[in-house]
Amino acid sequence: MSLRCPNCGREYDVTLFEFNREVTCACGERLSLKKGHEEKGSAKDGSIKDAGLRRPIRDIDWGSFEKEIFGAVNARSPKVDGERAKEIRAMADRISALIKQSDLPRVDIEIEIRNFREYVIEHFPEKEELFKAIYISRFRRLWDEHRKGEGPLFGRCAGGA
Repeated sequence: MSLRCPNCGREYDVTLFEFNREVTCACGERLSLKKGHEEKGSAKDGSIKDAGLRRPIRDIDWGSFEKEIFGAVNARSPKVDGERAKEIRAMADRISALIKQSDLPRVDIEIEIRNFREYVIEHFPEKEELFKAIYISRFRRLWDEHRKGEGPLFGRCAGGA
């Protein structure tokens, strides 16, 4: 979101106005959020002549607005991450069960693990090293316990999936 100077039309990011700061525009106009800002709007009746005009927004309680926005983001994020964590747990348990209880060939198990790794990295890219440390070692341990005679999981590759 940006604040537009009423004199010259130059736009400034609203983060510059945090903590009730004022910004002096290049044209000399002093801008602040307390004075209001102009927001792009469209005509209420949908007519073309009013579309794109700017209308001033004044007397907004920016503190409560910020709390509402961050509250909505924070409320949604843990729920989504919690759902993904459940999916990841279920996928890991499924692969563990395949290793322990099925007669799928090693190549199919390796493909399942690679697909699982791609899913985790897609949703949590910063957790790749954690994935290797936890899941790859878990799957190798299960493989060694239940299918040692079929050769090592991922061949000789020490890096994993």
